Amino acid sequence: MKQENTNHNQLRKNLQGLIGLLVLLLALVVGFNAWLLVGYIPSRVQAGVTAIKSRYPFLDPGRTFTDPRDLIINIQPLRDKLNSYQSNSDFEVSIYFEYLATGANIAVNKDRTLWPASLLKIPVAMAVMKKVERGQWKLDNELVLLSEDRNSEFGTLYQKPLGTRFTIAELLHQALVYSDNIAHFILLRNIEEEELIEIYQHLGLEELRKQASSRMSAKQYSIFFRSLYTSSYLDPASAQYLLDILDNDVPGPYLRAGLPAGTHFANKTGIQEDKRVINDSGIVYFNGRSYILTVMLQDRSDALRRDKAEQVMAEISRQVYSYVSSYRL
Repeated sequence: MKQENTNHNQLRKNLQGLIGLLVLLLALVVGFNAWLLVGYIPSRVQAGVTAIKSRYPFLDPGRTFTDPRDLIINIQPLRDKLNSYQSNSDFEVSIYFEYLATGANIAVNKDRTLWPASLLKIPVAMAVMKKVERGQWKLDNELVLLSEDRNSEFGTLYQKPLGTRFTIAELLHQALVYSDNIAHFILLRNIEEEELIEIYQHLGLEELRKQASSRMSAKQYSIFFRSLYTSSYLDPASAQYLLDILDNDVPGPYLRAGLPAGTHFANKTGIQEDKRVINDSGIVYFNGRSYILTVMLQDRSDALRRDKAEQVMAEISRQVYSYVSSYRL
């Protein structure tokens, strides 16, 4: 019996030693990975950028991270195709395309301004995230539904009773994914006009904010998505948070219909029946060849023909994706 107890104690000590060793190894692995992510990799990236700047001071340091085969400059064939929509018989059209790796861009009817409709939910969401950045709000803070927020045109939150409370995170998701007007109005009611003006000023769009109509061109509107992509107004975490919401799996027509299934597309649509407008804008992510595409349509007839608008948008999106994805130097 004494020998059995001795063996049992020895076995327990061995197991404890093994567990301690495994914990130590795990701590070393976690610590090493943290060092890589926080220390070594950023320092190596910075060293690489510094070396490029030193050796080629007049070149774009971002070129270090872009495959030369993805540096698309010649977009004239695509421009010729998109320019065919300048005088569309069914719709007033405004189109903007920008290839983000090089800045090459196409503006069709660049001065034609249309009503953006729910596209305006993006600057409101940016103002919300700026309040979160500044510590004025938290995403799990709650805001309450009031009678002045009531609107049943888009979304489902109108079914909720007055006094219902929603977290800011819930409201952002509903406003951006489902274009819920109540979610948008609750957020809008709780931010100051100066906070929206700050965004427009930062993006060089202050004059647009002063206009009563809020009309803008596709080129002008695309600046909001470029700002999110570059995190020039919001910090990277906040910009990424919004783009994650916008890159959703909810099936949709319009520009998304012209993309292969599974393509990442962080976008926002805007529809207003009484103004006969359908808009879609966002960033398409494709193997290092990301681009912004904004298409704004206003029906020339007395009523909005959604089917026709969907066909036009899908066709434009398909042409752009085909050119970008198949481009070869």
